Amino acid sequence: MPARKRPWTPRSRCSNAWWPVSTGLAERAGQQATGPRCIVVGAGTVGASCAWFLQRRGAQVTLIDSQLPGQATSFGNAGCISKTSVFPFSQPGVIRKLPGWLLDPHGPVRIRWSQLPWVAPWLYRFWRAGSVRRVEEIVAALVALMEHTVRDFDDILAGTASEALRQARGMVLLYDRPGDFRADAWKYRERDRLGLSWRPLPREELAELEPCIRLGDGVALFEPLWQHVTDPGGLTRRFADAAVERGASWVQDRVRAVALRPSGVTVTIGGGQVLEAERLVLATGVWSNQLLGQFGLRAPLLAKRGYHTMFADPAIAVSRPVMSASRHVLLTPMTSGLRVSGTAEFARLDARPDYARARALVASARHFAPGLGGSGISEWMGQRPMLPDSLPVLGPVPRHPQILCAFGHGHYGLTQGPTTGRIIASLAFDEDPGIDLAPFAITRF
Repeated sequence: MPARKRPWTPRSRCSNAWWPVSTGLAERAGQQATGPRCIVVGAGTVGASCAWFLQRRGAQVTLIDSQLPGQATSFGNAGCISKTSVFPFSQPGVIRKLPGWLLDPHGPVRIRWSQLPWVAPWLYRFWRAGSVRRVEEIVAALVALMEHTVRDFDDILAGTASEALRQARGMVLLYDRPGDFRADAWKYRERDRLGLSWRPLPREELAELEPCIRLGDGVALFEPLWQHVTDPGGLTRRFADAAVERGASWVQDRVRAVALRPSGVTVTIGGGQVLEAERLVLATGVWSNQLLGQFGLRAPLLAKRGYHTMFADPAIAVSRPVMSASRHVLLTPMTSGLRVSGTAEFARLDARPDYARARALVASARHFAPGLGGSGISEWMGQRPMLPDSLPVLGPVPRHPQILCAFGHGHYGLTQGPTTGRIIASLAFDEDPGIDLAPFAITRF
């Protein structure tokens, strides 16, 4: 039987000793933070990025999570930095494809039928977000959000000595049939207009770049702007490590309650300790409603589960991400082996994982990577925080500007994490974030 998620192994001085808030680490690390006191709840890629950018600006940061950094959804993602992913998942005609996907055992989408009444209101919002006009608005918002993706990644990678974990080799994109590519042609026309480069990939060049990949009668493209990281969970831990080394404090505990006060917030953690701050950052992913509810707010968040299968000793090799747009399956070379990831399963947070989805990914990937296999197999499931319009929630809570939202990034928490961290740091210091946040406001729902 394949192994499940592997345990975390410390990599740095800070990872070996995550200090509680009372240890005075700012003085230990030689950092004298003089900015606002900020509590960041959530230590995934988004939360760790927020903590690092805030700490670098001089905020007094406390990072809180019930798990160690990078151990939840950030642990097992596909590892891709995809600046060109500016199209929402809801698009004209997508809802008509849903029945066929659901009936295909290897299809990219699964809804547990017993939970359909619970998912249906979200699907209605998803359908509404797919009109031509709304898609145009969402694309414009995502282009603005991702304009500085690479710059912000360069910034945090340099500041955390993590450059070696990023590879800039582009991505190979495959379509099973020419008709599949023609159905997406509007996206490439729009990308040409936006200056988001791509190009056809001749068969001879594909064979040279990725000799283990078979195209059949399909179409191949090359995505030069894509990058990938070879250890997403490890990268997140480095972001958190670096924030702690700069003076941030780390608390591994659950947040029980949040209370507002005139000049900030108080946060009560599981052990009963009460922490005070001027700013509270909610980087809590799919669990965000548990805290938002304390302020009478709720976002239409749904867990869009993704799965992966890892081959620690793979039978084939790829040198960059290879994705089938027709099958919604992605191969990514990692430090720990070859990762096969994808799928979208809608289920409640407490529903048991269905690891048959991970095995279905491998079966589907063998259509374009026939030699796929190997030993040292492990499987994983993560819960992406998905909103119907594919836009995250960024910015202050109405009437409570001391609470800053940074959640709902869906598939793109890794891509958008550093930019989100920079934006949140600007807001915490009452500065212009350099982007219109109206499209990302929680009030849009």
